[in-house]
Amino acid sequence: MNVTALSDDQAAAIAEWRYEFPYEWYDTSADPRRVELFANPARRTHLRAVVDGGELVGFFNFVPDGDEVRIGLGMRPDLTGRGLAQPFIEAGLDYAQREWRPRHFRLWVARWNERALRAYRRAGFREVPPAEESRFVEMERPA
Repeated sequence: MNVTALSDDQAAAIAEWRYEFPYEWYDTSADPRRVELFANPARRTHLRAVVDGGELVGFFNFVPDGDEVRIGLGMRPDLTGRGLAQPFIEAGLDYAQREWRPRHFRLWVARWNERALRAYRRAGFREVPPAEESRFVEMERPA
């Protein structure tokens, strides 16, 4: 899997992705901020495409902040649950390590999303104890 600049066509394709219940919350169309992020090239500075064999597999949103990189990510709906999470996550983390040389990675995941929580734990992420109750789990791992 390769991480590359996100093209207009790839951004448009991602905006059309539709996930099955209960993951439809991750549809780009479900959040006006995500719609704007993918629709506006000026806002896509930190977005990258993940491709494999010329096919769009997913995306990462990398936000460098001091000695860490905060990440958001999404995999094409028809590829989820098929055992591709680990190579997908590692491709993104390897890319971020080369680009920004962070000391840590940080992400947030919906508390109910056990499938994603398991994948992130397998990739070495650990939960950060919450300061307050939240719908999201904050996770981090060393780079």
